Amino acid sequence: MKAKLFRLLRLLEVPGALSAAFRWRKFSLAAYEIVGRLGHAGVMPATVIDVGANEGQFSTAAAMRFPSADIYPIEPDKKTAVLLRKNLPSRVAKNILVTAVGERNGNVTFHVNADSQVSSILVLGEDRKAFFPDSKVVETIEIPLATLDTLFQQKKLVPPVLLKIDVQGYEDRVIAGAQATLSQVDWVMMEVSFAELYEGESSFRSILALMDRVGFDFMRPLNYHMSEITGEIIEMDALFANRALVERNKGEPSI
Repeated sequence: MKAKLFRLLRLLEVPGALSAAFRWRKFSLAAYEIVGRLGHAGVMPATVIDVGANEGQFSTAAAMRFPSADIYPIEPDKKTAVLLRKNLPSRVAKNILVTAVGERNGNVTFHVNADSQVSSILVLGEDRKAFFPDSKVVETIEIPLATLDTLFQQKKLVPPVLLKIDVQGYEDRVIAGAQATLSQVDWVMMEVSFAELYEGESSFRSILALMDRVGFDFMRPLNYHMSEITGEIIEMDALFANRALVERNKGEPSI
């Protein structure tokens, strides 16, 4: 009851959120706030690649905030992809790719969680189990795995390009398989962790070093997630900018 009341108060508190909650097919307050913060940061993409689209929370928000943008939602779980397709407008749904994304092409074991938002290629870490006791793996399945470079090798992305990555600890592997694609990407929005949520997940410091090596500077946080048990910040949605393309974005009109 308290959680529902808190969510309602938050909807009333954020300008435009309550109206969007009634109008959007798949509404997420976090995604709604993130796309607003992207606009304030000067991020107005013509192309959005949504790696880890889940049921369409971010793709829906991006479609509403950037109505002229080409949006490519990518979701690894076929069952979740059915809901994703239902939630998105047809112009976005036609671009859905059903595959995991990582550092190679092939197949991979995927751990399907009771909460589909935390399903992952990686095994649950001790902190995830402690902070979110309801996070339980219900099955493991074999799914296709592809690199972003393979998925987009035949496609010229319309600039500027925003790459969103939320793959539950596998973010560094997505970057490893996206070297050619990154040359076309202006901004990367990536979920980073401050806790051991998955076994083998890179630390925030490691992600910063990795992004620096591939030519991206940390700009700002866009959102954060707290443990309901301890109140500590355990994850953050971080925005990075391509150093080589920053100058190109200056002075360009918004779409």
